[in-house]
Amino acid sequence: MPVAYTYLDEHRLKGDAQADALIQEIFQVQMQSQLYALLKVPENAIRDQPDSTLKRFLLEVKPQPDWFNVKRLQRGQSLFKQYALEMMTLLGAMSLPYCYAASPGNKALYLSDKMRNAPGKRLMDTASFVIAVLTPGSFSENGTGHIQINKVRLIHALSRYYIQKHPSWTMDWGVPINQEDMSGTNLAFSYVILLGLQQSGYILSEREKEDFIFLWRYIGYQMHLDEELLPSSFSEARQLANAIQQRNFKKTDEGITLTRELLNYYKQSVPADQADLVPSQIRFYLGNEVAECIGIPADPLRDRLAASVTTFRSLQNLLSIPPDSYAKMLVQHEQLRKSFAIAD
Repeated sequence: MPVAYTYLDEHRLKGDAQADALIQEIFQVQMQSQLYALLKVPENAIRDQPDSTLKRFLLEVKPQPDWFNVKRLQRGQSLFKQYALEMMTLLGAMSLPYCYAASPGNKALYLSDKMRNAPGKRLMDTASFVIAVLTPGSFSENGTGHIQINKVRLIHALSRYYIQKHPSWTMDWGVPINQEDMSGTNLAFSYVILLGLQQSGYILSEREKEDFIFLWRYIGYQMHLDEELLPSSFSEARQLANAIQQRNFKKTDEGITLTRELLNYYKQSVPADQADLVPSQIRFYLGNEVAECIGIPADPLRDRLAASVTTFRSLQNLLSIPPDSYAKMLVQHEQLRKSFAIAD
């Protein structure tokens, strides 16, 4: 799949036409309170809500594409269940910092108060979404995966609505949370996670990698991303990720600030003896070039120590599959969720 830069330029001007139109309509008829209320309703209770345009939007499922294969989707979700704890750890240590390196996409994240001032809550919300759509059965007839996706589409459209009105925003950067940036995020949650697993020593078969890419291709399709921005293979994902990185990754104040706030959150939430190594661990996974973009400088002593620790763990991982990964992940996520519920 050759990637034309001019094609990506065009997609910086596109959001999600259907969701954006609905948000515009909601503000025109002053139905914001109904929107906020419905977004708080648990996904498994949406079907019981009174009929409305918003409810119908949340329940909508985009027709299955010609390339859809339920067995590949299920195998992709099975891989998540097998490595759930490891993937969710990489989400915070690799995927989110990776997204912070992309500019001007990170300017929209920076202008979001939750991203800048509540990185822990943002991490939990992102983790909740990822768990919801990757858990086996989420896209079955009684699953809530499509509802989760449509909620995120509305949240993105709501963010676009507000950010475009911000005095700092310029259309030279494109539409906030545009198609190219959403494609980059999709890659951060799929292709980049697979790279992280391999760096951690886990041996994945070609079919496992291809099925995980397929799973996120389907999620991106339901998120109403243009199909040409959805890689159909691990090789295509690498090509697109490299193109987006060459176009957008650079050192910016926004990326540095977002990363600093994320690191401050980690310092407060992980044991002190581990917190000192977090920046070096992120640098290990992202590589020196991307780490420099987000303001994580080289620290030779800690970098060597983090590399040694990770290499030792990788050797262990070569010999075994993580036991009870999904169950352990759920316990940790529930503890995180409760901590934010108490804070609220």
